Amino acid sequence: MKSNWKKQFKKNWGIWVITLLMACTLIGRGAPSLIRGISGLMSSSDQTATAATTPTTATAAVTGSTPEVSSDAPTETLAIAAQFDHVADFHQDRAAVEVDGQWGYIDKSGQMVIEPQFEDAGNFVEGLAWVQTEEQYGYIDPTGAYVIEPQFDHGQNFSDGLAAVQVNDKWGYIDQTGKMVIEPAYDFADPFAEGLALIKQDDKWGFIDEQGQAVSQAQFDGGWDFSGGLAWVIDSGQRGYVDKTGQVVIDPQFEQTRDFADGLAPVEQEGRWGFIDTTGQMVIKPQFQAAAPFADGLAPVQSGGKWGYIDQTGQMVIEPQFTHAEKFHEQIAKVDMNGKTGFIDQKGTFVIEPQFDHAASFSEGLAAVEVDGKWGFVAHSS
Repeated sequence: MKSNWKKQFKKNWGIWVITLLMACTLIGRGAPSLIRGISGLMSSSDQTATAATTPTTATAAVTGSTPEVSSDAPTETLAIAAQFDHVADFHQDRAAVEVDGQWGYIDKSGQMVIEPQFEDAGNFVEGLAWVQTEEQYGYIDPTGAYVIEPQFDHGQNFSDGLAAVQVNDKWGYIDQTGKMVIEPAYDFADPFAEGLALIKQDDKWGFIDEQGQAVSQAQFDGGWDFSGGLAWVIDSGQRGYVDKTGQVVIDPQFEQTRDFADGLAPVEQEGRWGFIDTTGQMVIKPQFQAAAPFADGLAPVQSGGKWGYIDQTGQMVIEPQFTHAEKFHEQIAKVDMNGKTGFIDQKGTFVIEPQFDHAASFSEGLAAVEVDGKWGFVAHSS
């Protein structure tokens, strides 16, 4: 997982426990995926150092010094053979991969297009990816050339043309030329989502707009990014939701909350999970042991110790049968059964049988999978 994960964790550890248990992605957040967390990678990035040299690009196939593919790997289903120590999802036709402790990038054919040379590396978003070298963060383009030289203590993905960066323990925002457009003034800052960003000041959380103006003063004990026009916040141990004006529109009353998607959000009340609409009305009563947001019209829920899927009326359309299930991506969902991971369609039929040690959700037609301690990618044809 990305080094930025450690900073996100500081928001509220309880929420992250739920998030990790349900293995829902931090999509679009500063960390490429949960893959690195599954594999146990936590890069060292809490120090500072000098800038690095220009990155090296390559067009050679992934061969030579890269690790050998396990003979037990299910190669008949792999689009890119399992050979990497850790990987991230594909974004903008590139995926970060780790080989012998260094990160580079491959394309969808498995060609190494930017040679492994970084201490850590992020997703390409809006044409740029953050990379860490000599414990400093900069940004490269898809050819591997630096657009913004390494100079920051931390960096996050671009969103709406801005990226949160840390300088001397304070966070601000740069544009795609590297110009500081919102001066470092925050203890922490998230990427922008729906035009607003979550920030931390003096141990409280609030929201700013893209001009750096406070939409909601830092007053909450915790919070999350906007999704579906609302963001959840924590006040006195209870969770509710604010709108884009910073007004509390759903009073804090829940033990746990998740993002809105398709007009509904999972919430926990008295130890059970249900779903509310954007007015705060409980439209699917609390009855599940756990739940994740809707995607493609279905939401994963846990009932009786097993995971299945409900529709927006609350009807169970894929019966609980999985030891773990995640939300749909590209009409396919990652599920665990009998100690292995596979993928199902929206009818609950396996499109890729459970056979992998671990896996990530599909992104741009490919999903990262782990086989015997190495990572590769599997494709789907739908």
